[in-house]
Amino acid sequence: MTGDEELPLSQHDVLDPDDCAEIAGRVVALRNRWTARSLGSFYTLGAASYLDATDDHDAYIAAARETNPVLQDNFAVTLEQVREFFEEFFGEPVFYDLHYALPGFHIFVLKGGDRSRDDVASRAHFDMQWMHAIPGHMPQGTLSFTVPIEQPSGGACLAVWPGRYQDAVRLGFAARDYAKRHPWQRLSYERGRIVVHDGYILHAIGPAADLAPRGYRITLQGHGVRMPQGWMLYW
Repeated sequence: MTGDEELPLSQHDVLDPDDCAEIAGRVVALRNRWTARSLGSFYTLGAASYLDATDDHDAYIAAARETNPVLQDNFAVTLEQVREFFEEFFGEPVFYDLHYALPGFHIFVLKGGDRSRDDVASRAHFDMQWMHAIPGHMPQGTLSFTVPIEQPSGGACLAVWPGRYQDAVRLGFAARDYAKRHPWQRLSYERGRIVVHDGYILHAIGPAADLAPRGYRITLQGHGVRMPQGWMLYW
């Protein structure tokens, strides 16, 4: 795969339900290590380049230095399972570089609030995190992945639009404007089933089918860039 080739969106079994239950329990037990991203509902466990590196790369590197040991100590087996999956998926070496953030967790704590007016299009985006996480590097290929770990009432999904980043550049449209004018498709998540794509499809966190969901929405999140020595996974 080269930087000009698309990585089609696909799903694959990586973790079984018992794995997911154990991981979810450990994530919740580490609540004192979560980083609050919005008042009372959205947290991360780990440093996220799209949140931490956009304004201050040094702050992202510092956050990775602080959170990587927590992820290593508690989720080493899971991170290795993901690395091995991608090594088989691509047939190339896949590795982590601890200078950058390890894949980490999105955590939403849902308490039954009314989400009937949820504006999915306002979250539509392309994954261009590598520009901030690894400034000055032009990857030979990119990937994004999500592993659903725990789902609230009504489940969880990825919202996907037909537009791609290359289309946005060529036609000059903004991601959210395009998303507001076009219908999205639902890709339902299944616990332990990894979702993989190249990050250049227009997408967003989708809503639960329950308009007043309760419970945890926990996903393992990460990205990858293809380098001469193989694929580096990060967040």
